Amino acid sequence: MNPTPEPGTSPGTSPGGTLSPADRTGSREITGTRESTATRLTSNVGLPHVEATGTLIAPLEAGELPNVAAIRGLRLDQILLLTTTALVVVIVGMVAALSVASTQSQFEETARRSTERIQEQARELGQTVGRTLALTSVTNLRDNNYDFLQGVAGSMVGANPNILRVQIIDPEGVVMADSEPKAADAPDKPAADGASDDAPAKRVVEQRLVQAFFQNQAVYEIHEPINYGSSSGMGLVVISYSLRALQNQLGELERDKRATMETNTWRMLALGVGFVVLAGVVAAFQSRRITRPLGVLTHKVMQLAAGDLGARTQSATGAGREVKTLGVVFNHMAERIKVLLDDVRAKAQLEREVSLARTVQETLLPGRDAVQVGPLRIAGLVVTADACGGDWWFRAVLDEQRVVIGIGDVTGHGLSTSLVATSATSGFASAMTLREPTEVNAQMLITALNVTLANVGRGEHQMSSALAVIDVSNGLVDYAAGAHPSPLVFNKHSGQVASLPARGPLLGASVTSQFSSRQAQLRPGDIIVWYTDGITEARDGAGRMYGTQRLAAAVQAHAHLSAEALRDALLADARAHSAGQPQRDDITVVVAEYSPA
Repeated sequence: MNPTPEPGTSPGTSPGGTLSPADRTGSREITGTRESTATRLTSNVGLPHVEATGTLIAPLEAGELPNVAAIRGLRLDQILLLTTTALVVVIVGMVAALSVASTQSQFEETARRSTERIQEQARELGQTVGRTLALTSVTNLRDNNYDFLQGVAGSMVGANPNILRVQIIDPEGVVMADSEPKAADAPDKPAADGASDDAPAKRVVEQRLVQAFFQNQAVYEIHEPINYGSSSGMGLVVISYSLRALQNQLGELERDKRATMETNTWRMLALGVGFVVLAGVVAAFQSRRITRPLGVLTHKVMQLAAGDLGARTQSATGAGREVKTLGVVFNHMAERIKVLLDDVRAKAQLEREVSLARTVQETLLPGRDAVQVGPLRIAGLVVTADACGGDWWFRAVLDEQRVVIGIGDVTGHGLSTSLVATSATSGFASAMTLREPTEVNAQMLITALNVTLANVGRGEHQMSSALAVIDVSNGLVDYAAGAHPSPLVFNKHSGQVASLPARGPLLGASVTSQFSSRQAQLRPGDIIVWYTDGITEARDGAGRMYGTQRLAAAVQAHAHLSAEALRDALLADARAHSAGQPQRDDITVVVAEYSPA
């Protein structure tokens, strides 16, 4: 075909040493990324995988609600009441224990001080009486005047009721005088220190205070030595001081302690019961204030779960800031759920519309099966990045000898782009029916397509396109393009790569845009590959584009395959290049193989 590579050029290059698509001008760049939502290059190599469009039912299906009555455990008001009661009981018990311990300590301290005071009184009295008696007894002991000493001892016992007995003992331990008449009549040995009267033993002669018993009652024995010049040593004055007053005082303290303890116990019990009742009333009232708004909020939540999107709760009075905040958050959440469900309904409606648009678009596009028109075999495929794509291609037989092939790529994304592409496809088909087949040529078709797109898109949507009218009887190609990548041409016999370059502006910019057509001659074994920039601009993980050179290399590597197999191999190679990366743009590949007999 013409143009052909010059002699000496290597396969895969044009006469200038580079692929002719690099020389095309007006090539559009699509900025931004497009997140795919439906069709992808999936399991089959290069084939679109059409996923069913799921539609969310707009009404909220609540289903079976949870059985709240089956939930076991204490209610919140019961927990508050029990914990408050337990806390009050613990506090009252601790206060009662502290009061008992304090009362016990006070009484013990009072008893200790009383004992010390009586001991001190007995010691002072005994020392005074003992010294006086010792001084008085010195002369009488020397003169053996025991009657006088007996009288003095008796008078001391009679003068002080706390003094129960007075004894004067010589160094040999013999009682010289004793306030007890029987003891005076029959003197005997004194009792040992701290022992009873009937256990005679020699006393220790020194000044001291010891406990003993006299007539079955506890006494303090006050010992005071007497030095009256005896060669045998010093005598001893022994005064038995009664502890009955101390015992009476301690007994009275013990009775007072018991009475006070009993009074405090009943008082603390009454206070404890009162505190428990008061705390129970306060806890019940406060828990009611807290749990009632929570119960209302729970009821509203159940209404919302049952599908009542209008369920709202009122502001909880006296329930605390947290419960009020929970109510505000619930109302906000319910409002957001309503808004989100409205959005879901709108999205479901849009999905249905997109599904319908996709169905219409797929109906207008040629099928994936190859078509044989004389020696020309044609196979193409559109792999969209979104549910509806902006790429399209078309094939039609004008008469027994001529075939029309078109390809295009509408700028933009979404449903509007798909509708524009569908309108372009329809306009492309309509343009061929407006004139006789003999009058149809590439320039007329692309001009008519530009006018249609300019009127439909109103300048908001533009499109790149390439058209070719091929005479299968002689291999003559009439082609035109508007800012679209030039198709690759590879000859299986010579292994040379060329292109069909054609210049022109983007379609749809203006109804007055001018386009021209060119002619070329196909040779046996020529393979023409039309494509959109979605395949050449596919990127790998490092951001490197697929590019026209790799596309040309893939065409060379798989040129021995049939047209449909070559198409699938090119799509698979692009998919392998961008493995793991999302498809950013629609990809369209059309392969035409010219093989005359």
